[in-house]
Amino acid sequence: MICVILGRGRHKSLTDEWQAAAEAGAALVELRIDCLRREPDLKRLLTNRPTPVLFTIRRGSDGGLWRGEEALRERLLREAIVLGVDYVDLEMDVAARIPRPKFGATKRIISHHDFKAMPDDIEGLAEKMRALDPDIIKIAAPAKSVADASTMLEFVASSNKTSPTIGIAMGDLGVFTRILGGKFGAPFTYAGFNPDRTFAPGMLRMQQLKRDYFYDDINAETEIYGVIGDPIGHSLSPAVHNSAFHALGLNKRLVPFRIPAGTLAESLDALNWLDLQGFSITLPHKEAMIPLLQTMDKSVENIGACNTVVKTASGWTGYNTDYKAALDCLEEVLGGTIGTDISPLMDKQVLVLGSGGVARTVALGCIRRGSGVTVCGRNEEKTTKLAEHLGCRSVPWSARAGTLCDILINCTPVGMHPDLNSSPVPAAAFRPGMLVFDTVYHPENTLLLKLARDHECATLTGVDMFIHQAALQFQYYSGVQAPEDLMYEVVKNRLNPAAE
Repeated sequence: MICVILGRGRHKSLTDEWQAAAEAGAALVELRIDCLRREPDLKRLLTNRPTPVLFTIRRGSDGGLWRGEEALRERLLREAIVLGVDYVDLEMDVAARIPRPKFGATKRIISHHDFKAMPDDIEGLAEKMRALDPDIIKIAAPAKSVADASTMLEFVASSNKTSPTIGIAMGDLGVFTRILGGKFGAPFTYAGFNPDRTFAPGMLRMQQLKRDYFYDDINAETEIYGVIGDPIGHSLSPAVHNSAFHALGLNKRLVPFRIPAGTLAESLDALNWLDLQGFSITLPHKEAMIPLLQTMDKSVENIGACNTVVKTASGWTGYNTDYKAALDCLEEVLGGTIGTDISPLMDKQVLVLGSGGVARTVALGCIRRGSGVTVCGRNEEKTTKLAEHLGCRSVPWSARAGTLCDILINCTPVGMHPDLNSSPVPAAAFRPGMLVFDTVYHPENTLLLKLARDHECATLTGVDMFIHQAALQFQYYSGVQAPEDLMYEVVKNRLNPAAE
């Protein structure tokens, strides 16, 4: 179940938003009474309830907005219990002063919030909380590493075998703990409703949990897949794959794991207990993943970059679905027939911007199709090594606008959300008749592509490549053909929410 958090400054705004959340499908709502700007009128708030309610007045020391007297806060908590709220949230230090009511069915959530650090001994803390007569215990603390977040979720999995437990690793490193708690028995997860209000770092909105993760259908048998990168919050892979899994009745979920550069091996080791069945890999890990593979496809061996990993009997097996996806898209837009001996890329002069895994993949594919390729990256040493490895030319980043080409391909993250006002090349780089391909897909219409169209260039967006490679990944994950039309529709809707 998803518990939707609501907090507004005025009583009417709070009740109006509560009604809107109920109409949107909220099954449980947490009222953050501490957000009200004047003393709460609980009878007014609680007389007509559109959903079950969790009553909370969070102090400033616990991440809330309550600035009144503690005696008044505790009186309001007791009053809410008398009025029969479904749940009441009590911090550890006040739980003993607000005992379980002799009458009524209000359930007690004993909570601990720390916005500075993860508890040194989570299980020891939980034991103290269990001694306070809870129906549910809740621990929320910030994750400073993937290992922190993994430890919190593993605690949830263990603790729920004996008592209902919610554990949240706050921040973007711990987003997966908010999604996967249900698999390990957590009674519910917390989510926002109003996109303009964030109550805790890393919190997702109810609409995301329902639409992109199908949260209410997650259970103990759900197989876990991931998308790994840094940054990762922009990724549409979860929405695309989970919609496809759901449409085909597959009990699988793909969730985001933000893994900072240089921590891939230790982070995957910390996540090992989750038994990930596979994952897609994005920046900056496509090359770093290779030493961790037990087996790899020829595409990974040839390219030196991996974007897809599947768990097999022999361990991690790596693939590169970017390769085929990029070439298919280029040949389609050039009017050629995919897979024939003579490619429309033959004899085309191609300028590839970037020196990472995607650039390596696209450049090698074009070379093998007979193109003359030049690579150009911001890291000159890395770019030179890439050109030597591929047997092609390289030019300095400062020369990118003056390098003549038939096809310009951006494989850098420049222009990717949220950096919407940047282009990897200036207007002087464009000439009418060029083909400009931006592998960035979020947003679909980057500034680079807008400039290219202004200069009468043909364009190719990253969305087609993204769908092609995701469909190939889906086949590796599921063994069945991907519903590409659905995937394409999901991407379009997520990139253009007004069209939904």
